Amino acid sequence: MWYETKDPKIFWIFHPDYIEFIDEDNEKVEWSATESKIEFIYRTYIWDSLGKTIHTEDEILIEYKLSENEDTLSGTLTNSYGKHKFGLIKTE
Repeated sequence: MWYETKDPKIFWIFHPDYIEFIDEDNEKVEWSATESKIEFIYRTYIWDSLGKTIHTEDEILIEYKLSENEDTLSGTLTNSYGKHKFGLIKTE
């Protein structure tokens, strides 16, 4: 299990075919990865001006480096809002 450095209340569990996010929504997403990139589509919900819920999909690209001890992942996360610093720390 890994937790986000910017929001330690959000945990990530990596499975061979999906990532599980442990937070208030407990979402699961299919993912693909290389030694330096993680990609997945995250479904989000927004409200229009009339208060109606609109389902959207946000393509996520994480370009990362894993620490020598393989207990810290750091890099950038790119989504529809731009590019952001990103990090995960292993808890187990």
